[in-house]
Amino acid sequence: MQNRALDQVNVFREQTVEDLMEFIRIPSQSGTPELKQEVLRAAQWMAGKLEAVGADHVRILPTAGNPVVYADWIHDPEAPTVLVYGHYDVQPPEPLNEWESPAYAPQVREGRIYGRGASDDKAGLVLALAVLRAFKAAGEVPSVNLKFCFEGEEEVGSPNLGPFIEQEADRFSADLVLSVDGGQWSETQPQVLLGYRGIVAMELKVEGPAKDLHSGLMGGAVLNPVEGLVRLLGSMKDPEGRITIEGFHDEVRAVSEAERDAMNRIPGNVEALTEAAWGAPLTGEPGYTAIERTWIRPTLDINGIWGGHSGPGAKTIIPARAGCKISCRLVADQDPNRIVGLIRAHVEKHTPEGISATLDFEPSRAWPYSIPADHPARKVLKEVLEEVFECPAFETRVGGSIPVTYVFSQILKAETIGLGCSTPNCNLHAPNEWVSLELLHRSTKCAVLLLQRIGTRLAEARD
Repeated sequence: MQNRALDQVNVFREQTVEDLMEFIRIPSQSGTPELKQEVLRAAQWMAGKLEAVGADHVRILPTAGNPVVYADWIHDPEAPTVLVYGHYDVQPPEPLNEWESPAYAPQVREGRIYGRGASDDKAGLVLALAVLRAFKAAGEVPSVNLKFCFEGEEEVGSPNLGPFIEQEADRFSADLVLSVDGGQWSETQPQVLLGYRGIVAMELKVEGPAKDLHSGLMGGAVLNPVEGLVRLLGSMKDPEGRITIEGFHDEVRAVSEAERDAMNRIPGNVEALTEAAWGAPLTGEPGYTAIERTWIRPTLDINGIWGGHSGPGAKTIIPARAGCKISCRLVADQDPNRIVGLIRAHVEKHTPEGISATLDFEPSRAWPYSIPADHPARKVLKEVLEEVFECPAFETRVGGSIPVTYVFSQILKAETIGLGCSTPNCNLHAPNEWVSLELLHRSTKCAVLLLQRIGTRLAEARD
């Protein structure tokens, strides 16, 4: 039977590619203050495209930070509503010398578009545009009403989106959230994402003497702050990689042996992680496989460290201060606010005598999120993925975080499913980020089918 909306996805395939190329050219780095106007330009670009493809009530809504782009298509007040979520901001592109082509001058090479934001998450937003264009061009309506929520702060932890959604809960009310900030296992292998880890991030600074000291005159008589920092960091993990902060694991939800077995039976999971690790050996917490460590176990990672002299030549000093950046990925049912308290207590207890330590936590924190096992959207998404990709869809989790998923579940009482265009090897947050054009096309088809079929299942779940 002919599917007119799917046919229109094919008709506008080249337009979708052109949209993505144009969108990538905007350097919408939310973490770079001097590019704030470019972030706003990306919001304006998205709003203009939504209007062009026929969305209603398009608005650029101010928040305490970067704006949210809103639009809707309410064609049946009695039908369920799906809120389509994504983000138009991107990570910085550095180191620039590692890009094969400029980060904001996208190029197509061997069926892939290369550029910052190509997969995370501008392809997802362009996918949403393509879906809306397909329905409008076909003269059809989906089985659900549609609302759109595109934010500009996801890459800095969505610090203002939660309060904004709470303030605008009626505007964003929905029965289901479709996050287009998702991905597939590979360019040819689909996946149903079951959950995301949460996150807390912080800066740890230590201080010793009021100023740098001569290491010959004072070495051995005072504690070197860099050494003190290393000792303090060493107290947070044992030599085998287990986190040793007291109480850190108390709330970790146990995962059944059946679930663990299912994870480890996914073909090629070790090879996929090895490829994504770019040559680093797979190691970590004993008792868990590599895939389990990235999906169902919490982490504590040192993201950067500094102190003393690191330039050319020798400078024989005892530095006055040192510091580092730390982030923790959290799993169900860990409370990020409780984790903050546990880390503070650990630092107070284990800071070596001779230095003082200060912890500054990032204001944005993400709770871990998992879609309920019996939610009807999981089954429908799996059906359409397998129909389009013509192979079984893996059921997976992801080690990263999408902070707003928990917010949607708590404020809107709406669960989130993910569908997007990234893959583990597409260089997210790294130089030479890319997205597969074929994967973008297939994922767009999946979204069309999902929105054609999900309405009945959501209506039944209401009853």
